[in-house]
Amino acid sequence: MPRQRPTAVVIALVTLMSAAAFTACAPVSPTPTPTPTPTVQPTIVPTGDGVLRIGTLFPMTGDAAAGGAAQVAGTEVAAREIDREGGVLGQPIELIHRNSVGDVPAAIADLAARGVDVILWDLNTPTPTDAAASVTAAGAVIVSLADLAAQTGSVAGDDTFTVRLRMEDPGLSDGAGGAQAYDAVVLVALAATEAGDDGGASVEHALTTVSRGDTSCPSWGQCRAAQDDGRTIGYQRANGQTGS
Repeated sequence: MPRQRPTAVVIALVTLMSAAAFTACAPVSPTPTPTPTPTVQPTIVPTGDGVLRIGTLFPMTGDAAAGGAAQVAGTEVAAREIDREGGVLGQPIELIHRNSVGDVPAAIADLAARGVDVILWDLNTPTPTDAAASVTAAGAVIVSLADLAAQTGSVAGDDTFTVRLRMEDPGLSDGAGGAQAYDAVVLVALAATEAGDDGGASVEHALTTVSRGDTSCPSWGQCRAAQDDGRTIGYQRANGQTGS
C-alpha cells in the first residue's frame, strides 16, 4: 500500500504556491520622486521715493584731496550725462558730497538725514565696519570704489578719461579714481532702473544683474536701450571692462 504524504507538507506547498502567485500578480509601486525644494528669492521691499540720491564720502582736505576731487568730478560727469538722457526713473540724480576726512559718523548722519539711497566710499581707503553698519541702519547702502577698482583694474593712466574729468574740473591735478567714481554712478543708476526703485536695498540687489548680464553695453544710453528691449545688461566700464 502506497505511503501518503503528510497533510502538513501539502498545506505548506499550497501556501507557498499561493504566495508566489500573489506576488507575481501584485502591481509594483513606483518609488516616489522627491519634490525639489524651490529656491526662495529674497523679497525686496521698495523704499525709494522716486529720486535717486547718491551721497559721496571722498577726501576733500589733506594729502588725498587731489584724489577726492577726481572722484567728485567723475560722479558729476556721470550724473550730467544720465540727466541729459532722461535721468533715473524720470528724475534727475541728486549728488551730495561730504568730506571723508574728519568726523565720518557726523557726515554719514547728515547724508542719512538728507535721504540718500547710496553712499559712494573713497577709492583709496577701506570702508570702516562701523560706517557700513550705520549706513545700513539708515536704510542706505555703501558702494566702495576700492571694491570696484579690484574688479576692473586701475585706470589711473587713462588720459582720455582724464580729459573728460578736467572738462568738469579744470583744476584737477590727477585723474586717478575719477573713472571708478563715474562707473559707480552709472552702475547705481542702472541698478535703480532695473529694480524700478531707487531704495538702497533694491539698488544693492540689482547691482550684480547690471554688471554681469549677457548684453555688453558701453554707455548709459546703450544700456538703457538694452534694458527697454528686455535684455540683461553687463555695463562696460569706463576702462573697457565688464564686471567680474
